[in-house]
Amino acid sequence: MNAPILGGMSVFANQSIIRVIILVVDGVSLTTVSTALEPFQQVNSMLGEDRFHIQLVSLSSTDPMTSAGIPIPCHLTSTDVLAKLKLQNRPDLLILCCGHVTSPINQASAGKFVQKFARQNVPVFALGAACLIAAKTAMIKGGKCATHWKMISSLAEQFPALEVQNVLYVLDGRISSCAGEFATFDMILAFIERIFGSRMSGEIRHHFLAAGQRSGDSLQRLSGDAFICEDGRFQKALSIMADNIEVPVPTSEIASRLGYSTRQIQRIFCRNGFEPPHRYYINLRLNRARQLIEQTNMSFTEIALACGFETSSSFSKGYKLKFGTTPKEHRNRTDILNLRKEKKDFQNAT
Repeated sequence: MNAPILGGMSVFANQSIIRVIILVVDGVSLTTVSTALEPFQQVNSMLGEDRFHIQLVSLSSTDPMTSAGIPIPCHLTSTDVLAKLKLQNRPDLLILCCGHVTSPINQASAGKFVQKFARQNVPVFALGAACLIAAKTAMIKGGKCATHWKMISSLAEQFPALEVQNVLYVLDGRISSCAGEFATFDMILAFIERIFGSRMSGEIRHHFLAAGQRSGDSLQRLSGDAFICEDGRFQKALSIMADNIEVPVPTSEIASRLGYSTRQIQRIFCRNGFEPPHRYYINLRLNRARQLIEQTNMSFTEIALACGFETSSSFSKGYKLKFGTTPKEHRNRTDILNLRKEKKDFQNAT
């Protein structure tokens, strides 16, 4: 049966079998894969029948390795799937799972595989860093999308037409996206609820001891510090900083926006065990720069400007002071690691 647009998921309820392919790429989070798979298996268990037919697919004959160092046994390779592909046995849903660091070879292979199904109007779920592959292959050309908060800045820099949101998931249209990790569970649960109703999703939530179901527009955490520190005043100040990386906001203006004095803002940071606001802001921008160095091909001048540094020299000096290496040295080391991984992926593929 032809896969329906996600807005009409009730069509799935009339199908005796809903075929789902999960493409697993090397370096993926084990959490993302398991939270994508387990809710479907639980539906089958509750119904007493295999309503969801799940196939785990790899890009090569070697089982993909998760970031936890645990391999994921797959049923088929992507080559096997494409060789057997016919109109009557194509999947009803394709889920793409990959890690934050994916080799160019795997990015290209995964992109081509997913594109073949997207062209046949098969709905695609891009989980976590998989949103980058969807954007690179032009499956997502504009509109809203979600990715892990570590990837938001680099994705937005590379694809200005995208409205990259700091939310858990965007479940809409032919290409849906999600932040990955535990947000995957919320997205899959919402998908199941649209097909089988809230009673089924509620039972699944209770089975997995989930405290509650989060909506797609729930915000991701701004950073690890926002998670550690529950002081609302600190979180508001951090939100202003995170939203203004390219053009930093002076501490005095942050204080003014929040209705505090500069001295009060400094005390808030100090009492919660953090560096003074100015130093914290610089480190926040340097951390963002490191993400752009690792995840994009932007020049160092472009990265410096995107992270609020007026000159490349001040950026390089601050970067070395914090990380003990220059931006150029960091990128060279990252490139070497990627080349080694790419060589390994190529050897596995052949």
